[in-house]
Amino acid sequence: MAAWEQTRIEYEQTVLAAFRDVSNALITREKLEAVREILVQAVAAYRVDVEVSMQRYMAGKSGYFEVLEAQQQLVPAENALAQTELDRRLVIVQLYEALGGGWHLTDPEWSGPAGSSSPASPPARHR
Repeated sequence: MAAWEQTRIEYEQTVLAAFRDVSNALITREKLEAVREILVQAVAAYRVDVEVSMQRYMAGKSGYFEVLEAQQQLVPAENALAQTELDRRLVIVQLYEALGGGWHLTDPEWSGPAGSSSPASPPARHR
């Protein structure tokens, strides 16, 4: 009887941890989507700024310093967007894992490129 009770408690703890992991991944994904939208808009605006400052420079209406300033604002925004996109994709993998998805490179259904030990395409999904 004690073994059954211990197994039941372990199962409940595992289920609660899985729900927590799924909830955390969904919340993080939602937050990253909001951040990504803001950064996409910022990058687009900074690109316009770079283009306009370059046109002003080419027309002789401003110095190259204005172009450099615009580029100095664009690059960090692009880096932040790239990092957010990476984080967004990682949280999708974490969500998939939390939902019980998995992939096994030793499965017979999965065979990478001939003579290669690293996957070149997405692994097979199992349910």
